[in-house]
Amino acid sequence: MRNFKSLLTTVVLVFTAVMAQAENKVKQVETLEALEQSAKGNGQNIQMKPGVYSLTDYLTKVRITKLLSELPEATEQQKRPPRWFLRFKGNNNTFDFTGVTFEINTELYKILPYGYMRCIFIDGNGNTIKGLTIKNTGPKNIGSNGNILSIFGDNTLLEDVKLYVSGSTYGYGDLFGKGGPNLTSLQKQSGIMIAGKNNTIKRCKVFSRAFGHCFYIQTQGHNTDNVVLEDCYAEGEMRTTNDILAESGGLAEKLKYQSVYQNRDGRYMISPGYTKALCEDGFRTYGGVGKVTLRNCTSKNTRSGFEIGGTDDAKNQTLLQGCQAFGTERGFLIGSNVVVRDCRADIQFGPLLYLRENTVGADVELELVSGMPKSLVHTIATIAGKNHRVRLYANDTQTVMPVLPIMLGFGMPAHAEMSSPILPMPTENIVLINDLEHSLIIKNDDAKNLEIKSNLPQLTNTETQTMNGKGKW
Repeated sequence: MRNFKSLLTTVVLVFTAVMAQAENKVKQVETLEALEQSAKGNGQNIQMKPGVYSLTDYLTKVRITKLLSELPEATEQQKRPPRWFLRFKGNNNTFDFTGVTFEINTELYKILPYGYMRCIFIDGNGNTIKGLTIKNTGPKNIGSNGNILSIFGDNTLLEDVKLYVSGSTYGYGDLFGKGGPNLTSLQKQSGIMIAGKNNTIKRCKVFSRAFGHCFYIQTQGHNTDNVVLEDCYAEGEMRTTNDILAESGGLAEKLKYQSVYQNRDGRYMISPGYTKALCEDGFRTYGGVGKVTLRNCTSKNTRSGFEIGGTDDAKNQTLLQGCQAFGTERGFLIGSNVVVRDCRADIQFGPLLYLRENTVGADVELELVSGMPKSLVHTIATIAGKNHRVRLYANDTQTVMPVLPIMLGFGMPAHAEMSSPILPMPTENIVLINDLEHSLIIKNDDAKNLEIKSNLPQLTNTETQTMNGKGKW
C-alpha cells in the first residue's frame, strides 16, 4: 500500500510538471490571423515572428464582415461602444512582440461603425505585452476620435511598446477647440489609454504627430485604480502662433484666425507671441480614477507635460516621482491629493506649474530648470485651492533666469490658454516655500491663511493693479 501511494505521488508530480511545461511552452505565430485566434485563449506564452504586419492586408472583406458581427451595439448606457481591429480578450497570456511592427493605415477608421475607436483592445486580465511597435500610415489628416491602444483588463503589464501616432486635424493644437465648442472637426487621435486595476506600463514611448493625448488614464465605466507608469516617454511637436498667423491658404486662414479662447484684449482670436503644442497632454488623468503612480516619466513638446489630479476624497494620494517636462505649454497641471517629488520642468514656452482652483490637499515640490523663455510666458506658477503645500526651487542658480511672478491665489488662465488673463480664485490654507531667486510673489487680496517663505518681495493684487492699471498678467 505504501509503495502504491509513493507511485501515485510520483505520477501526479510528473503529470503536474508535464502540464506546467506545456503551459510554458512558447507558441510561435507568424500571421495576424494566427495572433487573433491566440489572443482569445488563456495561459499561453506567445511569440510573434519579427516583421512588419499591415492591418490593411489583414482586414479582408471576409474578416471585416466577421469583425463587424462581433462588435457590441450602442446602448443607452454605452453610447460609444468600443471598436477594435485586434482584440486581446484572453487571460494570463504573455505576448512577445520583439521586432514586430503593426502598421495601421488611417483610412481603416472608415470601415468601423460609430463608437470609440480602440485599434488594439486589451480587455482580458493578467496579460503581458512587450516589445511591440505600432505606426500610423496613410493620410495624416484622418483621425478616429479614439486611440491606438486601450487597456481595459486588470493586472496588465505593458513593456517596451512604442507608438508613432499621426492623424487628426493637425497643426493648430487646441486653438480651434478640444471638447466643445469647436470651430472645426478635430478628428482627435490619441496614443495609449489605461483603465482597470493594477495595470503597469513600463518603458513605453508615444511619439505623437496628432491632436490627442500620448498617455491617458480614465474610468470608462471601470474601477480604475492602482495604475503605475514607469520610465515612459511622451513626445509631441510645437508651433509658434506667429507661424500660424503667417499661414496662407490653410485652415487658420479659412477660419479667419479665430480661436475658441478669449484673449487678453477680449477677442476670440489667435494671439501672436506664443507657442502651441500640436498634440494634447503627455500624461493625463481624468476624474474618478483611484491611485496613480508615475515614476521617472518624461514629456517633451506636449500641451501639459503632466495633467494629473486625484479626487477630493481620495483614500490614496497620487504620486509623481522623478518626472520631467521640457518644452511644454505648461509643465505640471496638478489637481487634488497629488504628491510631487524630485520633478522638474523648464519654462521655454509656458509655466512650470498650474495648481488649479477648486482642489485640495496637493503637496508639490518642483524644480525650475534654468533658461530663458523662447516665447511669451507670464508666470512661473499659479496656485489656487486649499490645504496645499508648494515648494519651488532651482538647482542651477548661475544661469540667467527671467524675473517672473508666482501668482498665489490665482487660477490658471481659462482652459489653461496663456493668451487668456490670469484671474483671482478662492484660495486658503496654503504653505508656499519660494526658493527661487528671481520670482517675486503676487497675492490675491482675498486669499486666506497663507504661510509664505520667500526672500523676494510679496505684492498684493491691488498693489499691482495700481502699478500697471489693469491687473492682468
